[in-house]
Amino acid sequence: MRDAGSVRRAPTGMALWLALPLSWLVGVANQLSEPALRAPQFYLCILWMALSLCAALLLWQRLRGATAWRRWLWCPVMVLLAWGSTGWRAQERATQVWPSGWDEVPVRVRVTGLPQPLSGGTWRFDARLLQAPTPPAGTRLPEHIRLYADAQAGMAAVAAGQVWALNVRLHEPDGLSNPGGFDATRGMFEQGIRATGSVRHRVTPPVKVSEPRWWEPGLIERLRQRVREAIQARVSEGRAAGVLVGLSVGDQSAIERADWDIFRRTGVAHAVSISGTHIAMMGWLVAFGVRRVWPRWQRGVHTLPAPAAARVLAVAGSALYALVAGWGVPAQRTVLMMAVMAVLHGGGRRWPWPLVWVSAAACITVFDPWALWQPGFWLSFVAVAILMSSGHDEGALPTSDAPSWRARGKEAVRELVRTQWRVTLALAPLALVCFQEVSLVGALANLVAIPVFTLGITPLALLGVVWSPLWDVGAGLVQLTTAVLSHMAAWPWAVWQAPALPGWAQAVAVGAGWLWVQPVPWRWRLWVLPCLLPVVCLPQGWQIVPPPRTGQFSVMAVDIGQGTAVLLRTARHSLLFDTGARQPSGGDMGERVLVPLLRALGVRELDALMISHADSDHVGGALSVLAALPVLALHSTLDEAHEVRQWQRPRRRGVVPHSPCVAGQHWLWDGVRFEVLHPTVADVDRRDRLAPNALSCVLRVSTTEGDPRSVLLTGDIEAEQERALLARWAPGVPTHGPDGALSEASLRSTVLIAPHHGSQTSSTQAFLEAVRPEQTIVQAGRRNRYGHPAPKVLARYLGLGLPVMATPACGAYLWRSDERSRAGHEPPPASSPPSLVLGQCWRTLSPRYWDLSEPAALTTRP
Repeated sequence: MRDAGSVRRAPTGMALWLALPLSWLVGVANQLSEPALRAPQFYLCILWMALSLCAALLLWQRLRGATAWRRWLWCPVMVLLAWGSTGWRAQERATQVWPSGWDEVPVRVRVTGLPQPLSGGTWRFDARLLQAPTPPAGTRLPEHIRLYADAQAGMAAVAAGQVWALNVRLHEPDGLSNPGGFDATRGMFEQGIRATGSVRHRVTPPVKVSEPRWWEPGLIERLRQRVREAIQARVSEGRAAGVLVGLSVGDQSAIERADWDIFRRTGVAHAVSISGTHIAMMGWLVAFGVRRVWPRWQRGVHTLPAPAAARVLAVAGSALYALVAGWGVPAQRTVLMMAVMAVLHGGGRRWPWPLVWVSAAACITVFDPWALWQPGFWLSFVAVAILMSSGHDEGALPTSDAPSWRARGKEAVRELVRTQWRVTLALAPLALVCFQEVSLVGALANLVAIPVFTLGITPLALLGVVWSPLWDVGAGLVQLTTAVLSHMAAWPWAVWQAPALPGWAQAVAVGAGWLWVQPVPWRWRLWVLPCLLPVVCLPQGWQIVPPPRTGQFSVMAVDIGQGTAVLLRTARHSLLFDTGARQPSGGDMGERVLVPLLRALGVRELDALMISHADSDHVGGALSVLAALPVLALHSTLDEAHEVRQWQRPRRRGVVPHSPCVAGQHWLWDGVRFEVLHPTVADVDRRDRLAPNALSCVLRVSTTEGDPRSVLLTGDIEAEQERALLARWAPGVPTHGPDGALSEASLRSTVLIAPHHGSQTSSTQAFLEAVRPEQTIVQAGRRNRYGHPAPKVLARYLGLGLPVMATPACGAYLWRSDERSRAGHEPPPASSPPSLVLGQCWRTLSPRYWDLSEPAALTTRP
């Protein structure tokens, strides 16, 4: 009877052990979902309450016995413990603030992490603050900062562990807030970086105080940097060198963006970054060598049996490789699983895979709770769940001699194909949830990439540290493999894209993908297919920002930094006005912000792309947008020789049809009127004598039925162009209506995108009185060096009673033409801050506590 009872209690005990780490994950996820942090005393109170309950439960179970229902009381206690500890740690980081009034402050720092060389001799590196001026009372300075040093700063080489005396200009980490895309602010908060800025060298040049000794902090990072420099010096082909660096020391920034696009489109990005497979392979190689060498060491065998030594050294070797490779989430997960399984094998035990899986996930969040919001966390653990549920254990170590190589090879090929299909099908919904796209050629590409990268290129990259000519062989293999993958990436159907899903649909789709590959009868799998329909065909009403109905339009002024980008949508058409800036450190806002945004919104093609003029902060991201999705028409005032107008569409379809912006152009989309108001034909004819700003396209979009609602996009026009607009488009001046007949037009608009980012050369009094917007939006960068928007211009808006809001405080600004103002137009007091009475801010719709908690509405640097 005692044995039967133990059998009946076993499932309950296993369920409890599974529930405990799951409860921890629930507590962490709940705290990460908070829009704002609570008082630190509140988190401490919850944490002490949870610890007290732990002690009380232990004492109660010792005195009264551990009955089943008493054991389950640990689950809510675990939720409280996770929630309180994560909140307390978040508060500890959030209280680290750099004083806003400090500018060009002398500090002493120690370089940490792996410094990143950027284009033009610029360095980006993280540092620990060692010495700084005494902060104001009640202010706690950041412990870790991120710095940028340009080529003129005199820092030709930066290495981990060095101590520098610098003059720095710092500020709290900035982040853009848009639907879709990467949350850079969360990434810096996770790393504990609470201030970022630049090294100032004009008055006081940087001084290297000391070089690190070998035992001082940063040894691993210095080793990684030396290997990176050795590979780049040995391999002349930059693209191949970047891949070898990424596979040897985990520096994925060394891989060029063009190659990342190829790897992403073919679904093999995991193979060219340090994943669990690479860590497990390192463990297997160490165990393989130890099992053949250890028995020959008589003293070692008497101390520790060969299988046990193989397990211990395999875990140690994998952990060392994971540290050298950057200690990412996949590496952490694999090392933890290998360590758990080594302990279990040593004790003659074996845990069920779900317990090992969820325990490893909980352990990672103990050290890094914000990892739970990383796409790589979920992709890594879901892939491992598929492998482990099918009987394959990524963290398992060899414990016996292998069968014949021929039999093992045949079985490995069959298993590779079977496993690759399972993982590809299971991860497809998750990839669409995280990135709004999935590679349709991923299964085929991985059949080539996984063996080549895992068994060929990665060992060559690692062994090249011992004998550098192996890097040459690895580089040749990289070039050959990349050529094959680039051919596959060029296939028109290589990638499937889908808009961002609502939260409940994400959970259903990911669960359905996992159930689809489980060993169940096919008739049961067919019941899962309806759960995947939102991934394939998402109703417009379920999108995070649904398109407007016929006869109406929507406006999204994108949070693009110092630049302009506005997305205009009707029921069935989309127009993008400008594309943001090109970044000095490489990349552009089209690639970083606009393409993920359009993908998340479900915009698969642009009916028109309008580039107002040739300034970099308006045209910088155009090439990335053109390369990412079809553009049917281009409107601009760009020269014919400009690279955007010369850009060739893929598959020999020629350049995008171009129409110059000329006043008087107009068209109708879904009952919405689009009108070009500037420049005139005469302006275009004398373009050589005009500044680029004077040629800015001015576009007015308005409804044609009912109460007219409109938006005016002005580019970078200045006072002279505003006066010209007033002369041509003042009330009473006849113009052509939608049907070609003459009608009266006006500059009056519901929403105004402020001219020239609020520069003092624009937004004249007469122009503002003619437009009289219900809401003005300023697209500018926080703390931009131009001082946009100018204080005089803001005072002018406020004096006329015109509400103003800037994207640094708002994030992306959203407005639908059928929305009405939430406030009247009484002139606000002169001291009134900029406000929002029409439309919505994405920073308010999707708040995160690691973002700026109380962002200043308009923060500029004069």
